[in-house]
Amino acid sequence: MVETKAAPSVGAGAFAVSPELATAAFAQLTQLQDVVGELVREAKVLGRAVPLGGGYAAEIGDFMARYGIDGPGSAAEQLTAFGRQLDGLRTDIAQALRRYRNADDDAAGGVDCHGG
Repeated sequence: MVETKAAPSVGAGAFAVSPELATAAFAQLTQLQDVVGELVREAKVLGRAVPLGGGYAAEIGDFMARYGIDGPGSAAEQLTAFGRQLDGLRTDIAQALRRYRNADDDAAGGVDCHGG
């Protein structure tokens, strides 16, 4: 689970995440995308053939392959859409991290320390 830290300068309806937590969330989303990709591949294989055995079970497997697992509204389609949403989240996190680093770099250029 990703923890968020609220910052006082964050506007209403927004939230802030520490750079460390954002980086960890990015890595976890990447791992989840890998799992979703594997599930999509498996669902597509099942869409070609559902190995339920022979006879009546084979007929059910054929039906599932044609209508239940592959095609509009199928598991593969839904998982693919979920993968795209994860990619969007990763993009948003990467942009937020870039903005944070740019703001941090800009602020560091204006700091001048003297004395002890």
